[in-house]
Amino acid sequence: MKNIESVVGLQGISKRFGDFLALDNVSLEICSGEFFSVLGPSGCGKSTLLRLIAGFEFADAGELLLDGRDMQEVPAYRRPCNMVFQNYAIFPHLSVADNVAYGLRNLDLSRAERGQRIKDMLDAVQMSGMEFRKPDQLSGGQRQRVALARALVRHPKVLLLDEPLGALDKNLREQMQQELRQLQRSVGITFVLVTHDQEEALSMSDRIAVMANGRILQIAAPLEIYEQPNCAQVANFIGDMNFMPATTEEVLDTAGCRVQVEGVGCIEFDQSLPREAKGFQHRVAIRPEKIRFSGERPADGICMHGTVTSTSYWGDQSQLQVTVDGCEAPIVVATHNLSGSDGGLPSAGDRIWLSAKRSAFLRFAE
Repeated sequence: MKNIESVVGLQGISKRFGDFLALDNVSLEICSGEFFSVLGPSGCGKSTLLRLIAGFEFADAGELLLDGRDMQEVPAYRRPCNMVFQNYAIFPHLSVADNVAYGLRNLDLSRAERGQRIKDMLDAVQMSGMEFRKPDQLSGGQRQRVALARALVRHPKVLLLDEPLGALDKNLREQMQQELRQLQRSVGITFVLVTHDQEEALSMSDRIAVMANGRILQIAAPLEIYEQPNCAQVANFIGDMNFMPATTEEVLDTAGCRVQVEGVGCIEFDQSLPREAKGFQHRVAIRPEKIRFSGERPADGICMHGTVTSTSYWGDQSQLQVTVDGCEAPIVVATHNLSGSDGGLPSAGDRIWLSAKRSAFLRFAE
């Protein structure tokens, strides 16, 4: 983030559509120059949140500030923000330059100033030399660049992006992710992205807000969201996660605890959970890539023994499903397919050992 000045502020925002509570007491602040993503499954309220910021919807309760000004009664066309949609929404009968120029309507600019702004924006989105093309002469990625240029040409304080890469194929989407991040850094404008794509949010964002059922579960940098999710819902939504039932055996005087984990055995943790006591039922979790496998019992780490039930080859990595002794749910193990690695993958039916560092295990009360 370039500075800590808040450009978007929401406090206690709620929104209903009939009996459906789309947003439930949502509060957050987005900093100037930040690339901020709102991530969550379909129906969680993320698009409603974006439309409220844009002015296409109005909150039933709470306060919305943009650049320090109360926006609750301000219509969309007077707000210091612009929006880019998933379907681009560019005009098919206008050229690239005319589509971008449309964003400058109602601004008191000379012809020279208008032309310079259009040129600067087309340069920024790598569309120079295509000014006279029509949208049907452009690829999906190029149409998306035109939509971005039209939204940015007014120099808004905030650019709102509603799943803008969802219609692109995988390779083009990954290319556009990099270009979008570079563009945001070059123009210095606050970007607010709504997406259900975890990799997209993790790779592009300064911070991420994870939503579910109209509420924000966690706001943090991508590394913290992935490595230190604050609840099981976030852990389960971001990447893959193995969950195992656990029971607290003892809460130690040092604020740590001793826990019996299904299929694993006893693990000591440095911290206890809120209201934890002997017999406390909860879940322990570990990500698939944190687990190693071998034919012999490892000399260190926390170990599990089990039988391989299936293997899946994904090119750069493989996944194993292992039925661990004493654990009802199978454990998923992810491993990179490194060239020249010894041993290869085990086969279904093989007995193997799994191991991981104690620090790789997380705990959740719910």
